[in-house]
Amino acid sequence: MKLKNLTEKASDFTGNVWCFERNGETVLIDAGTGDSWKEVQELEKIDKVVITHSHYDHVDNLPKIQDMFSPEIYAYEPGNLPVKASKLDEGDTVELGGLDFEVFHTPGHKDDSICLYSLEAKVLFTGDLIFPEGGFGRTDLDEGDRDLLIESIEKVEGLEVDKMYCGHEEPASEDVGRQISDSLREAEKKESKY
Repeated sequence: MKLKNLTEKASDFTGNVWCFERNGETVLIDAGTGDSWKEVQELEKIDKVVITHSHYDHVDNLPKIQDMFSPEIYAYEPGNLPVKASKLDEGDTVELGGLDFEVFHTPGHKDDSICLYSLEAKVLFTGDLIFPEGGFGRTDLDEGDRDLLIESIEKVEGLEVDKMYCGHEEPASEDVGRQISDSLREAEKKESKY
């Protein structure tokens, strides 16, 4: 499963936009904001978009994506988005490019945050729940809650993950289980990040 981050050339602050093509489908995980649109609009098609959470840096390009490509859009709280979307719940499975991804509701950074996990591909999309090398999402914003974030990290700790794609930063592919555990330990310290 080969993924591309469509925000690599962006100069504006944006969440990552992970794109992969598999089994004839083009899939985006998150939509980004600002000049990340330049790369997104170059795609031939977009069949599905899954939103990890509704912070602006992950959703602002959705109306343009909807207008240009008319993809199926999925989110935990569709009412928080600027376009219509289908609802995903904890434990749901969404098929993306022929792979089944399990949905984990992972609040703490934002109430509508989700992670997506494919056991077959051993891939985890984390949104802004966790980041490589012990990083984790901010909890000082509206709807942020460190205790909920810790519980959410515990949900994904122990999954068999070979590759972790986060809402910001580079993907993680070395000893990902340890990196997830490091994020949990760092969050449990309850030290201020900002």
